[in-house]
Amino acid sequence: MIGIVMIGHAHIASQMNEALQHILGEQPLIATVDINDESSTESLAAQLERKIRSCDVGDGVLLLADMFGGTPCNIAMGFLQAGRVEVVSGFNLPLLIKAATIRDKAASVSELANHVVDSGRQYIRMASDLQRSKRA
Repeated sequence: MIGIVMIGHAHIASQMNEALQHILGEQPLIATVDINDESSTESLAAQLERKIRSCDVGDGVLLLADMFGGTPCNIAMGFLQAGRVEVVSGFNLPLLIKAATIRDKAASVSELANHVVDSGRQYIRMASDLQRSKRA
């Protein structure tokens, strides 16, 4: 099974994990790293490395960062490893749910990343556009 590690500003990662557990129940091989003002880049990288190792049972790890270009994503990018560790930035709850529910069926971490990015985009909608399409 592919592991999932979330990294984000403040408590975004741990709160997303809490929301995931609320919806799907306890999930194995999922870890979080929350970044606060006192965290050094070196200590965060070491913490992320430990979480990656704890979630990797041989099928790879999907790293989910809250925002492209932010410190969490920049740290995660340092662990990008073809075929072993993939990084997806800008994750949302539908993307996380999709990752948790299909990761045991994905042939690779890259395949999983592609599926969840598509899913995450699919669930970003503007309500007025949805109303217009119902009227048409």
